[in-house]
Amino acid sequence: MSSKAVGTMVFCLGCHRVIWAHDSGRWGDVRGLLNAMRMPCRLCGGENEFKGYDGWTITAEMVRDYGLPDVWMAMHQLAEENGLDWDNSPDLTWFSREDERD
Repeated sequence: MSSKAVGTMVFCLGCHRVIWAHDSGRWGDVRGLLNAMRMPCRLCGGENEFKGYDGWTITAEMVRDYGLPDVWMAMHQLAEENGLDWDNSPDLTWFSREDERD
């Protein structure tokens, strides 16, 4: 029996940073979409060859297993356990105004 999705977290395989996370399961496979579109990383796109993305769908069961009170804390713990820096876009935008690509 699967647990309900309560979060989504994506990290760049080039720079090893969590680049997108949200505390909702309704986003689907963001990692797969970014890979399919070959979207350059919003943080290292100009520095690294495209290596793709990986990530997790966070479930209520995962949060419970970590013994943490919320999805964000579980995502931070998961990132730390996997040696990933946390550099999530808090407003869900891909590029900031000064970094916008043409």
